[in-house]
Amino acid sequence: MFGAKAVVGLDIGSQKVKAVQLRKKGNALELERFGVADIYPDGDRSAASGDPRQLKIQAVQRALNDGRITAKHCVSAVSGESIIVRYIQLPQMPEAELKNALRWEAEEYIPFHIDEVNLDSEILGTASQEGKVDVLLVAAKKDLVGDHLDIVRATGLTPLVVDVDSFAFLNCYEAIYKPTSQDCVALVNIGAQITNINIYVGGTSRFARDINVAGDAISAAIAQKTGVTFSKAEELKRALGAPMPDEREPTEEEESSLISSIRGTVQRMTGSDIDDEGLDSGTQKAIRNVLTNLMGEIRRSVQFFENQSGGATVQKLILGGGTSRMPNLAPYLSSELETPVEVFDPLRGLSLGGSANQALFQDIKEHLSVGIGLALRKAG
Repeated sequence: MFGAKAVVGLDIGSQKVKAVQLRKKGNALELERFGVADIYPDGDRSAASGDPRQLKIQAVQRALNDGRITAKHCVSAVSGESIIVRYIQLPQMPEAELKNALRWEAEEYIPFHIDEVNLDSEILGTASQEGKVDVLLVAAKKDLVGDHLDIVRATGLTPLVVDVDSFAFLNCYEAIYKPTSQDCVALVNIGAQITNINIYVGGTSRFARDINVAGDAISAAIAQKTGVTFSKAEELKRALGAPMPDEREPTEEEESSLISSIRGTVQRMTGSDIDDEGLDSGTQKAIRNVLTNLMGEIRRSVQFFENQSGGATVQKLILGGGTSRMPNLAPYLSSELETPVEVFDPLRGLSLGGSANQALFQDIKEHLSVGIGLALRKAG
């Protein structure tokens, strides 16, 4: 798991940069150092001035400095629509031959020209069909990877590995939760702009995709409906959260009380009045509408996996990412999807080093799972 080189797990998200340095302490893992920095002021990309690439470089440098990161070698990750993950079956053959064959086989499975992508693969095991093996195929557009590496190198770090966000989150889950071969879970990592879905069963990933519905979509919808700024919409989202799961409709008295409560929260945050209709159709409706879209994508992903030949039943959702901090989100998703939902807890299998900021960790720990998963990668 750990080579001779000290490694920083660097998660360059769409809103924040997270840098993580781990070490082995006896038989346990220790989160030795970490740093977090915002890329855009107030979290609003549209209101930011300056070159986005330069803003990311500066945020990486702040995260490294604030975390007092000493490692100079980096494992990082990319995500989004330019990442294609496919699970395919190929005839059994030596691994070296399979790697050579994949370049020609891949053209059938990816929507980009083969010369435009970097390819990687992993044999998952013997397929149910005789004489075949299951293969995980990952393709990433070269321009995405190239731009990402330019940012990493501009900070003075030496890149060793470029992973994919959803697999880094899986790596973190596997190392900390130590699931059994019978466990079948959907890992749902909800960031600012991207939600990663990765279904883990039988000790490996069997389904993965990225969707463009995440935390920023909720904040943007609130801002559009209520007329507040994006940063105020972020505060409102964090304060009010998802609807509480409830089997019945509220009475008129309860609904009036709820609206008054929400109005008071909005007024305290924004310093402005919003009428009842604006509250109802704005704040609550915006949150519910975006979460409905998100749940639809999660539900379709799970159903697609379960309906495959030999597909197992998803037993639980493990929720991670910064948006998982949203109040009531886990019970709301559990109620609507009729599946147990648990928020991922890195402290379940990690200890904090003496130099780590304990208070900051508790405040942002949900943001660190991808960075931890990256820092777990072998440095040799």
